[in-house]
Amino acid sequence: MAFLNKKRSHAKAKHLQRGVGMIEVLISITITAFALLGLAGLQMAALKYQKVAHFRSVASQLGADMADRVRANATSVTTTVGTNAVTYVTTDKYSPTPPSDVPSCANNSGTACATPQDIVNKDIYEWRAALSRALAGGWGTVSAYNATPGPNQGVTVTVYYNEPDRALASVLDSDCDSSVFPAGVEQSQMRCFKTTVMP
Repeated sequence: MAFLNKKRSHAKAKHLQRGVGMIEVLISITITAFALLGLAGLQMAALKYQKVAHFRSVASQLGADMADRVRANATSVTTTVGTNAVTYVTTDKYSPTPPSDVPSCANNSGTACATPQDIVNKDIYEWRAALSRALAGGWGTVSAYNATPGPNQGVTVTVYYNEPDRALASVLDSDCDSSVFPAGVEQSQMRCFKTTVMP
């Protein structure tokens, strides 16, 4: 009898599960799939924020570029030239296209800039052309010089551009001057970067 029971238990052992079953395989595939989806989302977020950081870095560099141009031609900013108290100030409306009015002494034309105003016109043209090439919707303004001590002293250089994360924003960027935007421009998608210059 003991011999028969041993034989029967040996036969049962042959039918027991061995190795990895289908349920374990399905669970591991599901976990792996969720992990890969999470990594894909992380990669997409990293690319987006990398682009945002790149735009901000370029805006900072181009703001500093105009600040250096203002400092190099500071006489035009801080003194009266003819009837114009400030020559670097811009009063035109925002435009996402490159500037069309090319100064006579710009673009290596071989013509020298004869007056401080010619230098100003050349600087603003080259700066806005660089903004248009480097940033989506890139454009810039320069405020009037203010010699009165305070938070608005000096000249304010503002860079405008479209930033990827601004499309989801519900509030306007407080650094943007809404008066420079013409009708039809979606201001909620604009980012502005300000630099204060003390000539």
